[in-house]
Formats: sequence, C-alpha cells, structure tokens
Amino acid sequence: MEDFLDKQYILVSSENFEDYLVFLGISYIARKTALTLRPIQILSKDNEGRYTLTFKSRLVNTAVTFTPGQEFDEIKPDGVKVRASIAFEGNKLIHIQTEANGRTAKHIREFFQDKMIMTTTANGFNKTAVRNFELVQS
Repeated sequence: MEDFLDKQYILVSSENFEDYLVFLGISYIARKTALTLRPIQILSKDNEGRYTLTFKSRLVNTAVTFTPGQEFDEIKPDGVKVRASIAFEGNKLIHIQTEANGRTAKHIREFFQDKMIMTTTANGFNKTAVRNFELVQS
C-alpha cells in the first residue's frame, strides 16, 4: 500500500451506486445529491502506523482512522454506526462494515498507479456497486 499513500483519487463513474443507496434506505433527495458529488479519496499513514482514509467532497468531508486488522466503531456518512475492520491484501484495501441489525457491507478498493476501483457488495443486495476513481495529477 505504500505506493498509494497520500495520492488523491477522484470519482469519475459509478455503476449500481444509486441502487445501493436505495438498498440502504437513503432518501430520494439525499441519493440525488450524493450522485452529483465527485468525491476524492486519500489514504495516508501516520508515524505510529495508523492509517486514515479520507473522503472529500463539496458537501461533506469525513475520515476514518484505523489500524489494519483491528475492529473499530465507525459512523458512516448516512449517520449509521457500524462495527468495521479494514485489512490490506496486496494492492487491495478491504473494508467491512457490520450494522447493529447484522447487515454487512464489503467495500474493496483496488489501487493502481493511475486509478482506484471500489466494489461494494452487501448481504441482501443482489448487485455489485462499482465506483471508478482516477488519480488526480498534481
């Protein structure tokens, strides 16, 4: 993952993302707003070995700090509190979120030199949401 630290990846396209938001119960207006955003994702690491995954957009900026392989509490952008874990496998960041009702979502971010592809699956969601990000050239 070291090769992908501190790089900015901006959303350029999505497939089935609105369907995923419907599955989560996100309201119509909130969904339509979310679909207009072109968020940037950044993975960084501090001196103590903790990582931060930052999400920036014109409406909302959030970040989650984690130690790979350790569970932590997370509040998703929709306000739902989940138990989460993040692990690395090669060039993949695997982010698992479990809600209090047992519903689990899995977000796999696969990093490349010029892009990042995020795939999202969830138990009960019969599709895969794919979001494509491009490296922001500085």
